[in-house]
Amino acid sequence: MSAHCEEEHKVEEEVPAVEETAEASEEAEEEEEQKPEIKVETAPQDVRFPSCNQSRHCFTRYNEFHKCAAEKGEDAEDCKFYQRAYRSLCPGDWVSKWNEEREAGTFAGRY
Repeated sequence: MSAHCEEEHKVEEEVPAVEETAEASEEAEEEEEQKPEIKVETAPQDVRFPSCNQSRHCFTRYNEFHKCAAEKGEDAEDCKFYQRAYRSLCPGDWVSKWNEEREAGTFAGRY
């Protein structure tokens, strides 16, 4: 008789767990609906740089951005493309070094 009571007790414990799971899934669905869509992109392929090593591509995009910024201003929509491209291609350490060199007037690039 005691075994029968234990089985009933187990059944009662499982029911709230199912309800909690349903509530948790509803909350998860609400959170997914509220999340903004994030679009992750990188620079498109450039036929001038066919190899896997993208160092030159990075350096070129960095220079193209600064050339565009000098001609049109950093906030120009055309320049934003180059900025996104070099930021996705170039290591942060390189960009920091190049920015420091530009400020000091020792940067090897044109702009």
